Amino acid sequence: MPNHASEAQGPDQDQAAVYAAEDQLGDWLDRASRTPGTPLRITLGGSVQEFSPETEPRFTDPAGVQAYVDRVLTHLADLGAQYVDRAGVDRVGVPLVVRPRRGHRQAHYERHELPARGVIAIPPREVGGAWSLRGAVVLHEVAHHLAGELGHGPGFRTTFLRLLEDLGLPVTADLLHGAYRIEGLDEGLAGEDRTLVRIGRLLRQAERTDNTAEREAFFAKAQTLATHHQIALAVARASAQAEERRADPTYETVPIGESGKRSLARYVRLMIEIARANDVRVAIYTSNTKVSLYGFATDLAIVKALYASLVTQMVADGDAHLRSGAHRHDVREVWNARRRRWEVQPVHGSTARAAFYEAWADHIGQRLSSARHDARQSAIEADRGSTDAEGSTSTEIALRAREIEVVDYFPRMQRDHGIRGTWKGTAQAGHAAPGSHAAGTRAAARARLGTEQALPG
Repeated sequence: MPNHASEAQGPDQDQAAVYAAEDQLGDWLDRASRTPGTPLRITLGGSVQEFSPETEPRFTDPAGVQAYVDRVLTHLADLGAQYVDRAGVDRVGVPLVVRPRRGHRQAHYERHELPARGVIAIPPREVGGAWSLRGAVVLHEVAHHLAGELGHGPGFRTTFLRLLEDLGLPVTADLLHGAYRIEGLDEGLAGEDRTLVRIGRLLRQAERTDNTAEREAFFAKAQTLATHHQIALAVARASAQAEERRADPTYETVPIGESGKRSLARYVRLMIEIARANDVRVAIYTSNTKVSLYGFATDLAIVKALYASLVTQMVADGDAHLRSGAHRHDVREVWNARRRRWEVQPVHGSTARAAFYEAWADHIGQRLSSARHDARQSAIEADRGSTDAEGSTSTEIALRAREIEVVDYFPRMQRDHGIRGTWKGTAQAGHAAPGSHAAGTRAAARARLGTEQALPG
């Protein structure tokens, strides 16, 4: 890929490495586009990983680039995203203009102060600029505009990665991050911190959209990201030397709600479903006001992030169901002692809500478990080249060892913390309000769990 540059002043020590990394990204995206539907297999961090990058936008001319840039900035504004430069200016609100460039070897960004605006110069196809009419190149220049920096240092790279994630391109962001690492550039946040930041950002994005397709994709994407992160940590931990510091399981108590508040048991049930898909054990207070989570610290953080978003969605969906009046179609026979006869009456709103939450949590659990299973199988299949005498891959062995540590840790902590008995859950409400139960399942199928769709190209 030819160069894309900026009108920078002074030394730009990271420029060559950034260009090399983005050339690698472009090569990966080209390979993925030639075999749609087939995961891209890449060696990163010493292990083979599979990626299914989002479709990269392509353009016919600078006018098409301008239309795309306008959509990008509008999307960021609607999202409430802020990209503040060193002068305290939110660059999302600064106009960005695309113009044709006479030369064909470079695309570049210009920053103008009076009036405040940015300019992206793109060589048209007719002068040999076809290479620049692609999303990766255009978003590189948009990142310059949002960073308020003309160089290619850490501030620019962090902005570029964040931009990709804000646009619903988390897999492309992962690939770019990997390419930066290959070129020896700083990683920014540590791996696990970066994963948690990404999950949190994607959750917040998803909560701002009512698009059903985006909601449907979200959950599986978040769980897949979490599972891949857990696998990477397990493999790294298994290969660490005995004397190296290794993370151990831990626990944390998480509040569910105030005593006496309705639906606490259903909230607990949702927490259990999320925890089960992330190798975390749960101990429940008898009042259902708190739970204690037991597992590895990163897994606890992922469970809490998913729960905070999903419980909000569950309650909002339940409120909408009751406001619609659809629950009145659920009826039951009630004995009228005064009239001495059976009468058909609508179910009470609290019963309908309980049935709705019950189905919602169940379906969420199924979606999480399915995403987790698919992600694990994908990682194991990618590692088939190295097996032990029993045919197990190194990934399987590492995951099994990690799970065993949690399995051993939880009973020990139960004894230490005096935890006795088994949570009995709640009475099944689905049979009392089958319509609300079905509505809960449908709403959970739309729950936002992982990422938005990319902007249309």
